[in-house]
Amino acid sequence: MLLIWDLHINSRIKDRVLEELKKHISNSSEKNIIFLWDYVYHFAYDRTALLSLYTLFLELFSQWKNVYILSWNHDWIWNTFVFEEAKMTYEMITKNVFSDQTWWKIEFITRPKVENIEWEDILFLPYYLTNWSVDSLQNNFWADYTEIENTITTLSQSNKKNEQISAHINQVLLDYIKKYPKLTVIHHYYIEWISFPWQRARFYFNDIALSHLFCDLENIKMISGHLHQGFVYKNYLCTGSVRSTSPLETNHIKALFQYSNNSIKWKLIFINPYFFIDNSNINKINKDSLFPIDWENKQEISQLTEAFVDQFILDTIEQNKQYYLWSEYRKVDFDENFSLDKKDISISLKVEEINYDKIYQHIDQDFYKKLKDFKLKKHLVVSKDLSDKLDIEWKNLSQWFSDRKNLLKEYLKVKYPEDNEKYLDFLRKEKIL
Repeated sequence: MLLIWDLHINSRIKDRVLEELKKHISNSSEKNIIFLWDYVYHFAYDRTALLSLYTLFLELFSQWKNVYILSWNHDWIWNTFVFEEAKMTYEMITKNVFSDQTWWKIEFITRPKVENIEWEDILFLPYYLTNWSVDSLQNNFWADYTEIENTITTLSQSNKKNEQISAHINQVLLDYIKKYPKLTVIHHYYIEWISFPWQRARFYFNDIALSHLFCDLENIKMISGHLHQGFVYKNYLCTGSVRSTSPLETNHIKALFQYSNNSIKWKLIFINPYFFIDNSNINKINKDSLFPIDWENKQEISQLTEAFVDQFILDTIEQNKQYYLWSEYRKVDFDENFSLDKKDISISLKVEEINYDKIYQHIDQDFYKKLKDFKLKKHLVVSKDLSDKLDIEWKNLSQWFSDRKNLLKEYLKVKYPEDNEKYLDFLRKEKIL
């Protein structure tokens, strides 16, 4: 099966997204194509983009492929799935045309469901909206789930709504695991407590999350998107997103995944990559072959060249591959073939002073014209610098990094000690705090 995650499609990017998806799918022999949530961009219901995506679903169906379309948090307008109209139309048209025994289908999944795909039990666990339940059956696989059950009990007694929701979701997942001896769980939730490889943030049950204890179970396999930088950890594969949704996702190498019975193949996909390059490092990398020489003054010209960026991208790919080598449970095979058009690339170059009048001191002029975008960036204050200014220990900050409210409160105390309460009262009235 081919897994496609976190599209966040809109009219501006839809043509590139569809072009790349069609190319990869046409080069694949996969019969089962699974589209996994977050189709819209930051809750923006872009009808044109969604209709284009639905057209792709129909094209794949006409090619005798099974198409699974799952929902998650960005994909709901109140209680309505963004593809609800498409779902109703498809079911109405096909109701009397195809029998239940049709070998291929389009399926919209908005509730937990187990499907046997390629001789593997797959649990699709979409976004929580209603009180789902699982038929109680005898445990088919002996295992000690006491610690997980104790966690669920504690959460269910919490006075925080999101922790109560986490209790229910964890209970549903545990019930399915008890019902099916071996299960591949495709979900879109955070995993609580664990600081995953190369992930800055750590999440907790109040963010609505699954227990990290599920990652230790040898009888199940976990797959999700949601976090846009992919990685592997124990029994858990995080696929990341298909495209970069903002310039903050710099040096992220995106991929599709061919998956079957624990076989994982990483297939590179370049839709709109952003690369961030530190100008101070240019002279340190492969000087002899990548930079032009001013022979008259016998000096190396410190500017970006196409050859340098080509090598930088290859190095970045290698670095990203390391994120998928952190588990002895999950082996990832890397498909080394890829194509990347320079017109799709955006580059930010860190410099000491920004002066676009002298931009060609920083980048080769011919190469500049090939790029989608090129920006100069000054050194930015990172979280560590901010924590030092606020006199917060870094080890403590990392424990509550996802709690932006606490960070804002702490900042106001330091920045406006005399008017602190006035600002806090205002933010409370505006329901920001």
